[in-house]
Amino acid sequence: MARRLLRGGTAALALATAAVAGLMASATAQTQAPPVQIYSCEDAQGRTISSDRPIADCARREMRVLNRDGSLRKVIPPPLTRDQRKAAERAALERQDELARLRARQARDRSLLITFEDEASLEAMRSRQVAEVDSEIEMATKRILTLDRELKTAQGEAARFQTDNQGRNLPFAFQQRITDAANAILAEDSLIRDRQNERDRINERFDEDAARLRVLLGVPAAPPAASVPARDDDDENPAPTSLAPTPVTGQVQARALR
Repeated sequence: MARRLLRGGTAALALATAAVAGLMASATAQTQAPPVQIYSCEDAQGRTISSDRPIADCARREMRVLNRDGSLRKVIPPPLTRDQRKAAERAALERQDELARLRARQARDRSLLITFEDEASLEAMRSRQVAEVDSEIEMATKRILTLDRELKTAQGEAARFQTDNQGRNLPFAFQQRITDAANAILAEDSLIRDRQNERDRINERFDEDAARLRVLLGVPAAPPAASVPARDDDDENPAPTSLAPTPVTGQVQARALR
């Protein structure tokens, strides 16, 4: 019985030893297996260097990555110089800008096709927007006419006071009325110029949209001059000249235009 147990233990030990030896042989074979890829480059002296990992001496040179059979897998270019990096960044920004412009144009085209079924509907919207601006200009012109009358009245009263009160300074209330009216006229005049510029921008935008819509709809190009003509506001409502009225005194004029 003891002999049989001894023989069984010896056999088990032999099997365990064989298994460990197999594992060690497998690990050795894996360690000695050729690399999956090979790095190769030429150094500054023109010598070809190969390694199973990236080569430090070629960090600033082109490196080729080869398969085990020597075929080319890829090429690792050298790092960019400072000027090359700046040029690459500029080119990338230009590509981004171009892509943004393309997307904006596509979005604008979709909007045109959704908003307008034909050029006539586009021109109708142009007329409505221009009419709104013209209405604002007309109201501002009327306000200027009213302010002009107020300014002339204030200047007349100031002139009478100085005639009746020789040697006395003009009271602040007279000066304030003249200054307020003059400044209000200047503000309305600035508003009119702004609205006239807005009218020009509206016509310019609708001219561009009309041309693009014709392209999208396949309609032949129409002759130019599609813009709504600007109304001659000066003919309908002559601009007042109250900012240069009949002089009262040099003192009053200077304060009115401050």
